[in-house]
Amino acid sequence: MTKKLIIISIFCGILFLSSTFLFKIESFRVDFLDVGQGDAILLNLPQGTRILVDGGPDNLLLNRLGEVLPWWEHKIDYVVISHYHADHILGLLELLNKYEVGEVLTTSHQPDDFLYHILLDKLKAKNIPIVFVQTGQSFDFEKNVAALVVSAENNNEDYNNNSLVLKFNYLQTSLLLTGDLTTEIEDKLVKSDLNLQADLLKVAHHGSRYASSPEFLKKVQPKFCVISVGKDNDFQHPHPEALARLSASACQIYLTQDFGTLRWQSEGFVWNLLD
Repeated sequence: MTKKLIIISIFCGILFLSSTFLFKIESFRVDFLDVGQGDAILLNLPQGTRILVDGGPDNLLLNRLGEVLPWWEHKIDYVVISHYHADHILGLLELLNKYEVGEVLTTSHQPDDFLYHILLDKLKAKNIPIVFVQTGQSFDFEKNVAALVVSAENNNEDYNNNSLVLKFNYLQTSLLLTGDLTTEIEDKLVKSDLNLQADLLKVAHHGSRYASSPEFLKKVQPKFCVISVGKDNDFQHPHPEALARLSASACQIYLTQDFGTLRWQSEGFVWNLLD
């Protein structure tokens, strides 16, 4: 190869890399991890911020994270605890031994039970700050990525109704994470002035018959509905009544028990299910 051809080749390579960098498409990825009968959702924001919402019922969480993250990545910027039921937090105990966690976001509900105090003691031992959020509070996690606290009850006897509900907006796409909310709080949200519309919905309470009311779904208007659920569970989740209501809302339904970990990606215009 002549010197002239070498120079041209180098110039073309630099031009290609420059154009790739300049026109790089940023994406927001959401991984609904297949942790059985529980919730664990990993959010990878466009500029690198990583948020884990809940931790599932056991250490399967670590395996699932290892499947969607590079082996050298052991940092979670924010852990969100929707509420203090075992199927949402048990996996976090071992996560705190393996991953560097920046902050924990949760409601001000502080149950006087054994599991809660074990988790609290571990967070204190690791010097991880806990931020108690309030309904209506908003977070600008990154440029173009904002989250609204839709609900953050703290004194309901049913822990499910204390679920931290978050709505994420990324340009023209949106995501609603509902924890284990029931129709009691759904009805309250329907009557509020909050904009609940979301393209991608994490179906509340694993598809329980006591969640996903027609009125709530009408206000959310989801295009895609994800149910995190374990095979042959003892709760009859997802319940046929809930599935019927979801179908009537015209959203496309996806279950982790059928598909495994569900990985969605948005470049700001539409959610796409990744292979």
